[in-house]
Formats: sequence, structure tokens, C-alpha cells
Amino acid sequence: GVLRQQSFVRYAGEHSRAALRGINLLRKQEHSDVTLVMDHAAAHGESRELFKNIIEGEATGVFQGKVIVRPHSQKTDGGMKSNALLLNDGATMFNKPELEIFADDVVCGHGATVAQMDAEQLFYLMARGLPRPQAEALVLTAFAGEVTEFVSDEAVREIVMREIDRWLSQREAAPKLETV
Repeated sequence: GVLRQQSFVRYAGEHSRAALRGINLLRKQEHSDVTLVMDHAAAHGESRELFKNIIEGEATGVFQGKVIVRPHSQKTDGGMKSNALLLNDGATMFNKPELEIFADDVVCGHGATVAQMDAEQLFYLMARGLPRPQAEALVLTAFAGEVTEFVSDEAVREIVMREIDRWLSQREAAPKLETV
């Protein structure tokens, strides 16, 4: 399936604040395309965006994010980050974070990472007796946890965690990346 998500947030009042977090769990030939625009149109705004992607099979993730800081939006503090874990060689992630800054007194940053599961983390867990599937599930749950820990509504957080657990329990027996 294809998922397209577009979010446009305009910070129109002074001291406006927002934090957006999301997680995509992709497998088979699924495709997710996230577009996010954070438009700071007033001074003293603060924004934080964090999107995580766990991708396996022949799935593809796309993240396009932009933080705009208008000329009169001094003292803006904006941060945008996209992180992806690719679980096999067929998984793909494209990141395009952007900053468009027209003010000179701001603190803004963006970043993107695409990586495989950390072989040292897996080795550490497996050396302590965890079977590889459980070690991988623990690493992936921790990776997703950076998003879920900020869900303030406990019932909603539990629903999200259940969905992550369900996805992990249905992981394909696809060829894994080589780990040393």
C-alpha cells in the first residue's frame, strides 16, 4: 500500500510551540511519503519534529521536511530530524530535510540518518542470552521509543506500543543484512 501524509503548520502567534512525532513501520512493497512544513511566521516560536522509520522487504520511505523562518520571526528555535533503520538490502529510505531561514537571530537545525541495526547492540544482547529475534525486537522497540515516550495520553501510547509489537511479531523471514 501507499501512505501519503502532508502536514503544514503555521506558527502565527508569538511564543507558538509545537512538537510533531511519527513512526512508519513498512514492509513488503509498502511506500510511505511524509511531507512536513513548519512555517514560523511570528517571533519566539519553537518547533520539534521527529520521524522514525523501520523498513524491511522492498518497502520505501520518503521524508521531506522544511522549517521556514520568516524575516520577522526572530528568536525562533526549530529542530527537525528523520531517522530510519533498514532491516534488509531491499529496504529504501529517502530523506530531504530543509531549512529556509530569513531571520538572523534563530537556533535551527535539521538532520537525517539511514542505518542498519547496530551489530554491536545485537551482539551485546545475544551474548547475554537473548535469541536473535528477541534482541532485534528489543533494539527496534528502543528505536521507536524515542517517539512513543512523548505521547502524553497513556491510552494512546499503549495503542501505539501494541501496534509496534504487532508489527514486530509479523516480521518477514527476509534475508538480513550482514552483521559482524
